[in-house]
Amino acid sequence: MILPNLLLLAVSCFLLFGSVLVTGYYLFLAVVALLNRPQPWRESDTDDEPQTRFAIVVPAHNEEGAILNTLNSCREIDYPASHFDVFVIADNCSDGTARVVQEAGTECLVRTNDELIGKGHALAWAFERVLPQGFDAIVVLDADCRIDPHALKVFDHHLSSGDLVLQANDIACNPDDSPMAYVVSVGNLIENDLYYYPKSRLGWAVVLRGTGMVLSAEILRRFPWGASSIVEDMEYTMDLLRHGQTVKFVQEACVSSPFPAQQEQLDVQRARWAAGNLGYGKSDALKFIREGLTKGPLVLADFGWNMIVLSRPLVLAMLGVALLFCAITWLSQPGLFSAILLITALACCALQGLYFFLGIVLLGMSKKRMFFLARAPGIVMRLILISVSSLLAPGKQIWKRTPRDHD
Repeated sequence: MILPNLLLLAVSCFLLFGSVLVTGYYLFLAVVALLNRPQPWRESDTDDEPQTRFAIVVPAHNEEGAILNTLNSCREIDYPASHFDVFVIADNCSDGTARVVQEAGTECLVRTNDELIGKGHALAWAFERVLPQGFDAIVVLDADCRIDPHALKVFDHHLSSGDLVLQANDIACNPDDSPMAYVVSVGNLIENDLYYYPKSRLGWAVVLRGTGMVLSAEILRRFPWGASSIVEDMEYTMDLLRHGQTVKFVQEACVSSPFPAQQEQLDVQRARWAAGNLGYGKSDALKFIREGLTKGPLVLADFGWNMIVLSRPLVLAMLGVALLFCAITWLSQPGLFSAILLITALACCALQGLYFFLGIVLLGMSKKRMFFLARAPGIVMRLILISVSSLLAPGKQIWKRTPRDHD
Protein backbone atom coordinates (compact mmCIF):
# COMPACT_ATOMS: atom_id res chain seq x y z
CA MET A 1 0.00 0.00 0.00
CA ILE A 2 2.97 2.36 0.46
CA LEU A 3 3.70 2.74 -3.26
CA PRO A 4 0.08 3.44 -4.31
CA ASN A 5 -0.25 5.96 -1.48
CA LEU A 6 2.95 7.73 -2.48
CA LEU A 7 1.83 7.79 -6.12
CA LEU A 8 -1.56 9.22 -5.16
CA LEU A 9 0.12 11.87 -3.03
CA ALA A 10 2.57 12.76 -5.82
CA VAL A 11 -0.19 13.15 -8.41
CA SER A 12 -2.24 15.27 -6.00
CA CYS A 13 0.72 17.55 -5.30
CA PHE A 14 1.59 17.88 -8.99
CA LEU A 15 -1.95 18.79 -10.08
CA LEU A 16 -2.46 21.12 -7.14
CA PHE A 17 0.84 22.90 -7.74
CA GLY A 18 -0.18 23.62 -11.34
CA SER A 19 -3.60 24.84 -10.24
CA VAL A 20 -2.10 27.18 -7.63
CA LEU A 21 0.33 28.64 -10.18
CA VAL A 22 -2.38 29.31 -12.76
CA THR A 23 -4.85 30.70 -10.22
CA GLY A 24 -2.20 33.00 -8.81
CA TYR A 25 -1.29 34.21 -12.31
CA TYR A 26 -4.93 34.97 -13.14
CA LEU A 27 -5.55 36.80 -9.88
CA PHE A 28 -2.33 38.83 -10.08
CA LEU A 29 -3.35 40.11 -13.51
CA ALA A 30 -6.88 40.80 -12.27
CA VAL A 31 -5.50 42.91 -9.41
CA VAL A 32 -3.29 44.85 -11.85
CA ALA A 33 -6.35 45.46 -14.04
CA LEU A 34 -8.58 46.59 -11.17
CA LEU A 35 -5.92 48.94 -9.81
CA ASN A 36 -5.37 50.47 -13.24
CA ARG A 37 -8.84 50.81 -14.68
CA PRO A 38 -8.71 52.40 -18.15
CA GLN A 39 -10.26 55.81 -18.61
CA PRO A 40 -13.16 56.09 -21.09
CA TRP A 41 -12.10 57.42 -24.45
CA ARG A 42 -12.61 61.16 -24.96
CA GLU A 43 -12.47 63.15 -28.18
CA SER A 44 -9.78 65.36 -26.68
CA ASP A 45 -7.50 62.33 -26.25
CA THR A 46 -6.84 62.21 -29.98
CA ASP A 47 -7.35 65.77 -31.23
CA ASP A 48 -4.13 65.85 -33.26
CA GLU A 49 -4.17 65.91 -37.05
CA PRO A 50 -4.38 62.33 -38.42
CA GLN A 51 -0.98 60.97 -39.36
CA THR A 52 -1.83 57.43 -40.47
CA ARG A 53 -3.37 56.26 -43.73
CA PHE A 54 -5.24 53.03 -43.07
CA ALA A 55 -6.38 50.14 -45.24
CA ILE A 56 -9.24 48.22 -43.64
CA VAL A 57 -9.10 44.63 -44.93
CA VAL A 58 -12.15 42.40 -44.45
CA PRO A 59 -11.68 38.71 -45.31
CA ALA A 60 -15.06 37.22 -46.23
CA HIS A 61 -16.05 33.67 -47.12
CA ASN A 62 -19.75 33.38 -48.06
CA GLU A 63 -20.77 36.42 -46.03
CA GLU A 64 -23.38 38.05 -48.27
CA GLY A 65 -25.84 38.17 -45.36
CA ALA A 66 -23.50 39.91 -42.91
CA ILE A 67 -21.02 41.95 -44.89
CA LEU A 68 -23.24 45.03 -45.36
CA ASN A 69 -23.40 45.62 -41.59
CA THR A 70 -19.62 45.64 -41.46
CA LEU A 71 -19.35 48.00 -44.44
CA ASN A 72 -21.96 50.34 -42.93
CA SER A 73 -19.94 50.36 -39.72
CA CYS A 74 -16.85 51.38 -41.70
CA ARG A 75 -18.80 54.24 -43.32
CA GLU A 76 -19.59 55.60 -39.85
CA ILE A 77 -15.91 55.87 -38.86
CA ASP A 78 -15.01 59.35 -37.63
CA TYR A 79 -11.76 59.76 -39.55
CA PRO A 80 -10.93 61.69 -42.71
CA ALA A 81 -12.20 59.74 -45.72
CA SER A 82 -8.99 60.58 -47.56
CA HIS A 83 -7.01 58.67 -44.92
CA PHE A 84 -8.62 55.22 -45.12
CA ASP A 85 -9.97 52.75 -47.67
CA VAL A 86 -11.89 49.52 -47.26
CA PHE A 87 -11.07 46.30 -49.11
CA VAL A 88 -13.16 43.13 -48.90
CA ILE A 89 -11.57 39.80 -49.84
CA ALA A 90 -14.24 37.60 -51.38
CA ASP A 91 -12.32 34.43 -50.57
CA ASN A 92 -13.41 31.24 -52.35
CA CYS A 93 -17.03 32.38 -52.16
CA SER A 94 -19.89 30.40 -53.65
CA ASP A 95 -22.55 33.01 -52.80
CA GLY A 96 -23.10 36.64 -53.73
CA THR A 97 -20.56 38.23 -51.38
CA ALA A 98 -18.61 39.90 -54.20
CA ARG A 99 -21.78 41.24 -55.83
CA VAL A 100 -23.09 42.70 -52.55
CA VAL A 101 -19.74 44.38 -51.86
CA GLN A 102 -19.42 45.84 -55.34
CA GLU A 103 -23.01 47.13 -55.30
CA ALA A 104 -22.21 48.86 -52.03
CA GLY A 105 -19.38 50.74 -53.76
CA THR A 106 -16.57 49.04 -51.84
CA GLU A 107 -13.48 47.61 -53.52
CA CYS A 108 -13.68 43.82 -53.66
CA LEU A 109 -10.66 41.58 -54.14
CA VAL A 110 -11.89 38.25 -55.50
CA ARG A 111 -9.68 35.29 -54.61
CA THR A 112 -10.17 31.72 -55.81
CA ASN A 113 -7.74 29.02 -54.73
CA ASP A 114 -8.84 25.48 -54.01
CA GLU A 115 -5.49 24.48 -52.53
CA LEU A 116 -4.59 27.38 -50.21
CA ILE A 117 -7.75 27.58 -48.13
CA GLY A 118 -8.39 29.69 -45.06
CA LYS A 119 -8.18 33.18 -43.64
CA GLY A 120 -4.39 33.17 -43.27
CA HIS A 121 -3.82 32.52 -46.97
CA ALA A 122 -6.44 35.14 -47.89
CA LEU A 123 -4.73 37.79 -45.77
CA ALA A 124 -1.28 37.06 -47.22
CA TRP A 125 -2.73 37.33 -50.74
CA ALA A 126 -4.52 40.61 -49.94
CA PHE A 127 -1.57 42.24 -48.16
CA GLU A 128 0.58 41.73 -51.27
CA ARG A 129 -1.95 43.77 -53.25
CA VAL A 130 -2.84 46.43 -50.70
CA LEU A 131 0.53 47.38 -49.18
CA PRO A 132 2.06 48.73 -52.42
CA GLN A 133 -0.70 51.37 -52.50
CA GLY A 134 1.11 53.41 -49.86
CA PHE A 135 -0.90 52.69 -46.71
CA ASP A 136 0.79 53.20 -43.33
CA ALA A 137 -1.13 50.45 -41.54
CA ILE A 138 -3.65 47.70 -42.16
CA VAL A 139 -6.67 47.01 -39.95
CA VAL A 140 -8.15 43.50 -40.20
CA LEU A 141 -11.86 43.08 -39.46
CA ASP A 142 -14.00 39.97 -39.56
CA ALA A 143 -16.92 40.10 -41.97
CA ASP A 144 -19.56 40.03 -39.21
CA CYS A 145 -18.28 42.75 -36.90
CA ARG A 146 -18.65 46.48 -36.29
CA ILE A 147 -15.89 48.90 -35.39
CA ASP A 148 -16.12 51.89 -33.03
CA PRO A 149 -16.45 55.19 -34.93
CA HIS A 150 -13.43 56.60 -33.07
CA ALA A 151 -11.25 53.49 -33.50
CA LEU A 152 -9.00 54.83 -36.27
CA LYS A 153 -8.28 57.96 -34.24
CA VAL A 154 -7.21 55.76 -31.34
CA PHE A 155 -5.10 53.55 -33.59
CA ASP A 156 -3.49 56.62 -35.16
CA HIS A 157 -2.61 57.95 -31.70
CA HIS A 158 -0.89 54.71 -30.68
CA LEU A 159 0.92 54.25 -33.99
CA SER A 160 2.13 57.85 -33.89
CA SER A 161 3.42 57.18 -30.36
CA GLY A 162 5.65 54.37 -31.64
CA ASP A 163 3.52 51.24 -31.25
CA LEU A 164 3.71 49.07 -34.37
CA VAL A 165 1.21 46.27 -33.70
CA LEU A 166 -2.14 46.80 -31.98
CA GLN A 167 -5.01 44.58 -30.93
CA ALA A 168 -8.41 46.19 -30.47
CA ASN A 169 -10.82 45.18 -27.72
CA ASP A 170 -12.88 42.38 -29.31
CA ILE A 171 -16.26 42.34 -27.56
CA ALA A 172 -19.57 40.50 -27.90
CA CYS A 173 -22.57 42.37 -29.25
CA ASN A 174 -25.10 39.70 -28.25
CA PRO A 175 -24.58 38.59 -24.61
CA ASP A 176 -28.36 38.48 -24.06
CA ASP A 177 -29.21 36.26 -27.03
CA SER A 178 -28.95 32.99 -25.13
CA PRO A 179 -27.34 31.41 -22.05
CA MET A 180 -24.55 30.18 -24.32
CA ALA A 181 -23.85 33.65 -25.74
CA TYR A 182 -23.88 35.09 -22.22
CA VAL A 183 -21.40 32.60 -20.76
CA VAL A 184 -19.03 33.01 -23.72
CA SER A 185 -19.35 36.80 -23.42
CA VAL A 186 -18.37 36.70 -19.75
CA GLY A 187 -15.34 34.57 -20.60
CA ASN A 188 -14.38 36.93 -23.41
CA LEU A 189 -14.66 39.98 -21.15
CA ILE A 190 -12.41 38.28 -18.61
CA GLU A 191 -9.88 37.59 -21.36
CA ASN A 192 -9.94 41.23 -22.47
CA ASP A 193 -10.29 43.22 -19.25
CA LEU A 194 -8.63 40.98 -16.67
CA TYR A 195 -6.03 39.20 -18.78
CA TYR A 196 -4.76 40.94 -21.93
CA TYR A 197 -5.27 44.52 -20.74
CA PRO A 198 -3.05 44.12 -17.64
CA LYS A 199 -0.54 41.99 -19.59
CA SER A 200 -0.23 44.82 -22.10
CA ARG A 201 0.33 47.38 -19.34
CA LEU A 202 3.09 45.20 -17.94
CA GLY A 203 4.70 44.71 -21.35
CA TRP A 204 3.97 40.98 -21.32
CA ALA A 205 2.81 38.77 -24.19
CA VAL A 206 -0.48 39.77 -25.84
CA VAL A 207 -1.84 37.58 -28.64
CA LEU A 208 -3.46 38.90 -31.80
CA ARG A 209 -7.09 37.83 -32.01
CA GLY A 210 -7.89 37.75 -35.71
CA THR A 211 -10.30 40.68 -35.82
CA GLY A 212 -9.34 44.18 -34.72
CA MET A 213 -5.68 43.55 -35.57
CA VAL A 214 -3.69 46.63 -36.61
CA LEU A 215 -0.39 45.97 -38.39
CA SER A 216 1.86 48.83 -39.42
CA ALA A 217 3.30 48.74 -42.93
CA GLU A 218 6.76 48.77 -41.37
CA ILE A 219 6.03 45.55 -39.49
CA LEU A 220 4.58 43.82 -42.56
CA ARG A 221 7.62 44.77 -44.60
CA ARG A 222 9.98 43.45 -41.91
CA PHE A 223 7.91 40.36 -41.14
CA PRO A 224 5.73 39.48 -44.14
CA TRP A 225 2.51 37.68 -43.25
CA GLY A 226 3.04 33.96 -43.70
CA ALA A 227 0.62 32.57 -41.10
CA SER A 228 -1.70 30.00 -42.65
CA SER A 229 -2.81 27.70 -39.82
CA ILE A 230 -6.34 27.60 -38.39
CA VAL A 231 -5.09 30.05 -35.72
CA GLU A 232 -3.20 32.39 -38.02
CA ASP A 233 -3.30 35.18 -35.42
CA MET A 234 -1.47 33.05 -32.84
CA GLU A 235 1.03 31.91 -35.47
CA TYR A 236 1.89 35.47 -36.54
CA THR A 237 2.14 36.60 -32.91
CA MET A 238 4.76 33.89 -32.35
CA ASP A 239 6.76 35.19 -35.30
CA LEU A 240 6.64 38.75 -33.95
CA LEU A 241 7.64 37.79 -30.42
CA ARG A 242 10.57 35.73 -31.66
CA HIS A 243 11.91 38.97 -33.15
CA GLY A 244 11.25 41.02 -30.00
CA GLN A 245 8.10 42.75 -31.25
CA THR A 246 5.22 42.89 -28.74
CA VAL A 247 1.52 43.58 -29.33
CA LYS A 248 -0.22 46.55 -27.68
CA PHE A 249 -3.75 45.81 -26.43
CA VAL A 250 -5.98 48.84 -27.09
CA GLN A 251 -8.77 48.77 -24.54
CA GLU A 252 -10.43 52.01 -25.66
CA ALA A 253 -11.16 50.94 -29.26
CA CYS A 254 -13.64 48.09 -29.73
CA VAL A 255 -14.75 45.81 -32.50
CA SER A 256 -17.96 43.95 -31.74
CA SER A 257 -19.40 40.81 -33.26
CA PRO A 258 -22.02 38.18 -32.40
CA PHE A 259 -20.66 35.35 -30.28
CA PRO A 260 -21.95 31.76 -30.53
CA ALA A 261 -25.55 31.61 -29.36
CA GLN A 262 -26.33 28.07 -30.53
CA GLN A 263 -24.71 24.73 -29.84
CA GLU A 264 -23.52 24.14 -33.41
CA GLN A 265 -21.87 27.56 -33.55
CA LEU A 266 -20.13 27.01 -30.23
CA ASP A 267 -18.93 23.54 -31.17
CA VAL A 268 -17.44 24.61 -34.51
CA GLN A 269 -15.81 27.83 -33.30
CA ARG A 270 -14.40 26.55 -30.02
CA ALA A 271 -13.22 23.26 -31.51
CA ARG A 272 -11.31 25.21 -34.18
CA TRP A 273 -9.77 27.59 -31.64
CA ALA A 274 -8.97 24.86 -29.14
CA ALA A 275 -7.44 22.57 -31.74
CA GLY A 276 -5.26 25.33 -33.14
CA ASN A 277 -4.14 26.94 -29.90
CA LEU A 278 -3.65 23.68 -28.05
CA GLY A 279 -1.87 22.21 -31.05
CA TYR A 280 0.73 24.96 -30.78
CA GLY A 281 0.75 24.71 -27.01
CA LYS A 282 1.52 20.99 -27.02
CA SER A 283 4.48 21.43 -29.35
CA ASP A 284 5.87 24.87 -28.52
CA ALA A 285 4.91 26.05 -25.02
CA LEU A 286 7.82 24.57 -23.09
CA LYS A 287 10.19 25.47 -25.92
CA PHE A 288 9.18 29.12 -25.69
CA ILE A 289 9.50 29.15 -21.90
CA ARG A 290 12.98 27.64 -22.09
CA GLU A 291 14.05 29.95 -24.90
CA GLY A 292 12.75 33.05 -23.13
CA LEU A 293 14.46 32.17 -19.84
CA THR A 294 17.80 31.16 -21.36
CA LYS A 295 18.20 33.40 -24.40
CA GLY A 296 15.53 36.07 -24.09
CA PRO A 297 13.56 38.10 -24.50
CA LEU A 298 11.64 37.19 -21.35
CA VAL A 299 8.35 37.95 -23.07
CA LEU A 300 8.85 34.65 -24.94
CA ALA A 301 8.67 32.78 -21.63
CA ASP A 302 5.43 34.56 -20.80
CA PHE A 303 4.08 33.67 -24.24
CA GLY A 304 4.91 30.00 -23.64
CA TRP A 305 3.15 30.16 -20.28
CA ASN A 306 0.25 31.92 -22.00
CA MET A 307 -0.15 28.90 -24.28
CA ILE A 308 -0.54 26.67 -21.24
CA VAL A 309 -2.96 28.80 -19.21
CA LEU A 310 -5.03 30.57 -21.88
CA SER A 311 -7.61 27.78 -22.12
CA ARG A 312 -9.73 28.39 -19.04
CA PRO A 313 -11.87 25.29 -19.64
CA LEU A 314 -8.72 23.17 -19.44
CA VAL A 315 -7.60 25.04 -16.33
CA LEU A 316 -10.97 24.28 -14.72
CA ALA A 317 -10.67 20.65 -15.77
CA MET A 318 -7.21 20.41 -14.18
CA LEU A 319 -8.49 22.05 -11.01
CA GLY A 320 -11.43 19.64 -10.84
CA VAL A 321 -9.14 16.63 -11.20
CA ALA A 322 -6.76 18.12 -8.61
CA LEU A 323 -9.65 18.54 -6.15
CA LEU A 324 -10.75 14.95 -6.76
CA PHE A 325 -7.25 13.55 -6.14
CA CYS A 326 -6.77 15.73 -3.05
CA ALA A 327 -10.10 14.52 -1.64
CA ILE A 328 -9.17 10.88 -2.29
CA THR A 329 -5.76 11.46 -0.69
CA TRP A 330 -7.37 12.97 2.40
CA LEU A 331 -9.86 10.11 2.68
CA SER A 332 -7.23 7.41 2.23
CA GLN A 333 -4.43 9.12 4.18
CA PRO A 334 -6.06 11.40 6.78
CA GLY A 335 -3.65 13.77 8.41
CA LEU A 336 -2.44 17.37 8.49
CA PHE A 337 -0.64 17.34 5.14
CA SER A 338 -3.50 15.76 3.18
CA ALA A 339 -5.92 18.18 4.90
CA ILE A 340 -3.78 21.13 3.76
CA LEU A 341 -3.83 19.79 0.21
CA LEU A 342 -7.62 19.50 0.24
CA ILE A 343 -8.11 22.98 1.78
CA THR A 344 -5.75 24.49 -0.80
CA ALA A 345 -7.67 22.83 -3.64
CA LEU A 346 -10.97 24.14 -2.25
CA ALA A 347 -9.43 27.62 -1.91
CA CYS A 348 -8.34 27.52 -5.57
CA CYS A 349 -11.88 26.58 -6.58
CA ALA A 350 -13.26 29.50 -4.58
CA LEU A 351 -10.76 31.93 -6.11
CA GLN A 352 -11.58 30.71 -9.63
CA GLY A 353 -15.23 31.29 -8.78
CA LEU A 354 -14.38 34.82 -7.63
CA TYR A 355 -12.49 35.39 -10.87
CA PHE A 356 -15.54 34.39 -12.91
CA PHE A 357 -17.74 36.53 -10.65
CA LEU A 358 -15.59 39.58 -11.47
CA GLY A 359 -16.36 39.02 -15.13
CA ILE A 360 -20.08 38.78 -14.34
CA VAL A 361 -19.98 42.08 -12.43
CA LEU A 362 -17.96 43.88 -15.12
CA LEU A 363 -20.35 42.74 -17.87
CA GLY A 364 -23.35 43.82 -15.82
CA MET A 365 -26.29 41.97 -14.33
CA SER A 366 -30.00 41.77 -15.09
CA LYS A 367 -32.86 39.39 -14.33
CA LYS A 368 -32.38 37.74 -17.70
CA ARG A 369 -28.67 37.22 -17.08
CA MET A 370 -29.35 35.76 -13.63
CA PHE A 371 -31.51 33.16 -15.37
CA PHE A 372 -28.68 32.52 -17.85
CA LEU A 373 -26.28 31.94 -14.95
CA ALA A 374 -28.33 28.97 -13.83
CA ARG A 375 -27.46 27.34 -17.18
CA ALA A 376 -23.79 28.25 -16.97
CA PRO A 377 -22.45 25.02 -15.39
CA GLY A 378 -23.69 22.88 -18.27
CA ILE A 379 -22.21 25.25 -20.86
CA VAL A 380 -18.87 25.39 -19.03
CA MET A 381 -18.83 21.60 -18.94
CA ARG A 382 -19.39 21.53 -22.70
CA LEU A 383 -16.48 23.94 -23.20
CA ILE A 384 -14.32 21.67 -21.04
CA LEU A 385 -15.24 18.62 -23.13
CA ILE A 386 -14.46 20.48 -26.37
CA SER A 387 -11.06 21.55 -25.03
CA VAL A 388 -10.15 18.12 -23.66
CA SER A 389 -11.15 16.37 -26.90
CA SER A 390 -9.15 18.91 -28.92
CA LEU A 391 -6.13 18.42 -26.68
CA LEU A 392 -6.25 14.65 -27.17
CA ALA A 393 -7.10 14.76 -30.88
CA PRO A 394 -4.19 13.80 -33.15
CA GLY A 395 -3.47 15.08 -36.64
CA LYS A 396 -3.76 18.36 -38.47
CA GLN A 397 -6.96 20.34 -38.13
CA ILE A 398 -8.58 22.09 -41.10
CA TRP A 399 -10.30 25.47 -41.11
CA LYS A 400 -14.08 25.39 -40.84
CA ARG A 401 -16.27 28.48 -40.94
CA THR A 402 -18.45 29.17 -37.91
CA PRO A 403 -22.13 28.93 -38.92
CA ARG A 404 -24.00 32.27 -38.92
CA ASP A 405 -27.60 32.90 -37.87
CA HIS A 406 -28.41 34.09 -41.40
CA ASP A 407 -27.05 30.94 -43.10
